[in-house]
Amino acid sequence: MVPLVVRPAAQAAELATLLRQQGHAPLCCPLLETVAGGDLPRLADMLQNADLVIAVSVHAVHFAHHFLLQTGQTWPHIEYFAVGQASADAFAEAGIQALCPDDPRSEGLLALPDLQQVNGKRVLILRGNDGRDLIARTLASRGALVHYCATYERHYPDLDGDALTRRWQAAGLDSLLITSGELLQRLLALVPGPQHPWLHDRLLVVPSPRVAEMAEGAGFTRIVIAQGASNQALVAALELRKME
Repeated sequence: MVPLVVRPAAQAAELATLLRQQGHAPLCCPLLETVAGGDLPRLADMLQNADLVIAVSVHAVHFAHHFLLQTGQTWPHIEYFAVGQASADAFAEAGIQALCPDDPRSEGLLALPDLQQVNGKRVLILRGNDGRDLIARTLASRGALVHYCATYERHYPDLDGDALTRRWQAAGLDSLLITSGELLQRLLALVPGPQHPWLHDRLLVVPSPRVAEMAEGAGFTRIVIAQGASNQALVAALELRKME
């Protein structure tokens, strides 16, 4: 198959390698760039004042861990949670065991038994410079004291959507690997409107039911839900569909 990889460059390169190993011919076009977040200098102090930490993405963990390593600091011995398996795996690479839900969404995280009784607990959420506030609002309603730490920031590269779409069509693009609602929206904004029917007919692999619902609402008709946002999960989902 000829899948489109739109993750930030480092993850895109790893995903493309895995895809080629399975006989696919991926096209890489990172739609998002990530850089260190402005809150990182305060991370160590925020961790020391937290009872539990929640990471909402792989990037949130990677940038935080890199900063701690660079400054000679370590993760404290407190409770850790991740929205999905990919983020939990990123924590594991840092030597941290984090709980994560089977349902890789904010709603799934909030349903975990360990997050029901949080009255008076100090919660630190590691994330980008924006995002959904459902986790913070819900935990605050349960009595938690919630703070954010923007460990990374998102930037969109300036791309020529018309030229890219023509190139993808010429290359026989037949599938899309999209790991977030944000990347889905970016792709839809990038591809010219007259080419949306072509785009909607590509096989679309997404990491969660929430993103699948967004895609269906946008007009996609061939949607596969992977077991999370990790590169391995995306490749497995594509392989499974290829064998059907």
